[in-house]
Amino acid sequence: MSTGLHKPYTSVLELTSGATLTSSANLGRTYRRVYLEVPTMASGDLYIHASIDGTNFKRVTEADPNQGTDFIIASAVTNRIVPIPAGFQYYKIENSSGATDTTTVFNIVGSD
Repeated sequence: MSTGLHKPYTSVLELTSGATLTSSANLGRTYRRVYLEVPTMASGDLYIHASIDGTNFKRVTEADPNQGTDFIIASAVTNRIVPIPAGFQYYKIENSSGATDTTTVFNIVGSD
Protein backbone atom coordinates (compact mmCIF):
# COMPACT_ATOMS: atom_id res chain seq x y z
CA MET A 1 0.00 0.00 0.00
CA SER A 2 1.44 3.35 -0.94
CA THR A 3 1.54 6.31 1.41
CA GLY A 4 2.25 10.01 1.13
CA LEU A 5 1.43 12.40 -1.65
CA HIS A 6 -0.09 10.73 -4.70
CA LYS A 7 0.00 13.74 -7.01
CA PRO A 8 3.41 15.27 -7.80
CA TYR A 9 3.94 18.88 -6.82
CA THR A 10 5.00 21.20 -9.65
CA SER A 11 6.52 24.66 -9.34
CA VAL A 12 7.71 27.10 -12.00
CA LEU A 13 11.15 28.73 -12.13
CA GLU A 14 11.64 31.71 -14.46
CA LEU A 15 14.96 32.90 -15.88
CA THR A 16 14.42 36.44 -17.16
CA SER A 17 16.38 38.12 -19.92
CA GLY A 18 19.94 39.00 -18.89
CA ALA A 19 19.77 37.05 -15.60
CA THR A 20 21.80 34.03 -14.54
CA LEU A 21 19.60 32.90 -11.61
CA THR A 22 15.96 31.91 -11.75
CA SER A 23 13.27 32.88 -9.31
CA SER A 24 13.07 30.52 -6.35
CA ALA A 25 10.72 27.57 -6.13
CA ASN A 26 9.18 26.52 -2.83
CA LEU A 27 8.06 22.91 -3.10
CA GLY A 28 6.14 23.20 0.18
CA ARG A 29 8.18 20.38 1.72
CA THR A 30 10.99 18.00 0.81
CA TYR A 31 10.53 15.09 -1.60
CA ARG A 32 12.38 11.83 -2.20
CA ARG A 33 12.58 12.49 -5.93
CA VAL A 34 12.85 15.84 -7.69
CA TYR A 35 12.93 16.40 -11.45
CA LEU A 36 13.70 19.44 -13.56
CA GLU A 37 12.00 19.92 -16.92
CA VAL A 38 14.65 21.56 -19.10
CA PRO A 39 13.18 23.51 -22.04
CA THR A 40 14.90 24.37 -25.31
CA MET A 41 17.73 26.76 -24.48
CA ALA A 42 20.30 28.61 -26.54
CA SER A 43 23.33 27.78 -24.41
CA GLY A 44 24.79 27.53 -20.94
CA ASP A 45 25.27 24.78 -18.38
CA LEU A 46 22.78 24.62 -15.51
CA TYR A 47 23.70 24.49 -11.83
CA ILE A 48 21.27 23.56 -9.07
CA HIS A 49 21.03 25.86 -6.05
CA ALA A 50 19.17 24.76 -2.93
CA SER A 51 18.27 26.29 0.42
CA ILE A 52 17.03 25.02 3.75
CA ASP A 53 15.51 28.37 4.75
CA GLY A 54 14.40 29.89 1.42
CA THR A 55 16.87 32.77 1.75
CA ASN A 56 20.45 31.47 1.59
CA PHE A 57 20.95 29.47 -1.61
CA LYS A 58 24.08 27.45 -2.35
CA ARG A 59 25.18 25.29 -5.28
CA VAL A 60 24.54 21.57 -4.83
CA THR A 61 27.46 19.20 -5.39
CA GLU A 62 27.54 15.66 -6.73
CA ALA A 63 26.84 12.79 -4.33
CA ASP A 64 30.52 12.54 -3.31
CA PRO A 65 31.46 15.94 -1.80
CA ASN A 66 35.12 14.90 -1.67
CA GLN A 67 35.22 15.29 -5.45
CA GLY A 68 34.31 18.96 -5.10
CA THR A 69 32.29 18.99 -8.29
CA ASP A 70 29.01 20.82 -8.68
CA PHE A 71 25.93 19.03 -9.97
CA ILE A 72 25.79 20.25 -13.59
CA ILE A 73 23.25 19.75 -16.34
CA ALA A 74 25.20 20.17 -19.57
CA SER A 75 24.08 22.77 -22.12
CA ALA A 76 23.36 20.01 -24.66
CA VAL A 77 20.57 18.64 -22.46
CA THR A 78 17.42 20.35 -23.70
CA ASN A 79 13.80 19.22 -23.97
CA ARG A 80 14.42 16.64 -21.25
CA ILE A 81 13.21 15.82 -17.76
CA VAL A 82 16.27 15.40 -15.53
CA PRO A 83 16.45 13.95 -12.00
CA ILE A 84 18.19 16.41 -9.67
CA PRO A 85 19.39 16.11 -6.06
CA ALA A 86 16.40 15.81 -3.73
CA GLY A 87 15.86 16.56 -0.06
CA PHE A 88 15.41 20.33 -0.24
CA GLN A 89 12.30 22.47 -0.09
CA TYR A 90 13.71 25.49 -1.97
CA TYR A 91 15.46 25.50 -5.36
CA LYS A 92 16.92 27.92 -7.91
CA ILE A 93 18.59 27.23 -11.25
CA GLU A 94 21.71 29.03 -12.46
CA ASN A 95 22.55 29.32 -16.15
CA SER A 96 26.30 29.77 -16.70
CA SER A 97 25.82 32.06 -19.70
CA GLY A 98 22.69 33.94 -18.67
CA ALA A 99 19.39 34.23 -20.45
CA THR A 100 19.06 35.74 -23.89
CA ASP A 101 16.25 38.09 -24.88
CA THR A 102 13.38 35.89 -23.69
CA THR A 103 12.17 34.46 -20.40
CA THR A 104 12.97 30.77 -19.98
CA VAL A 105 10.53 28.75 -17.89
CA PHE A 106 11.60 25.62 -16.03
CA ASN A 107 9.23 23.25 -14.25
CA ILE A 108 10.44 21.50 -11.12
CA VAL A 109 8.52 18.47 -9.87
CA GLY A 110 8.68 16.79 -6.48
CA SER A 111 7.36 13.27 -6.02
CA ASP A 112 7.45 10.54 -3.39
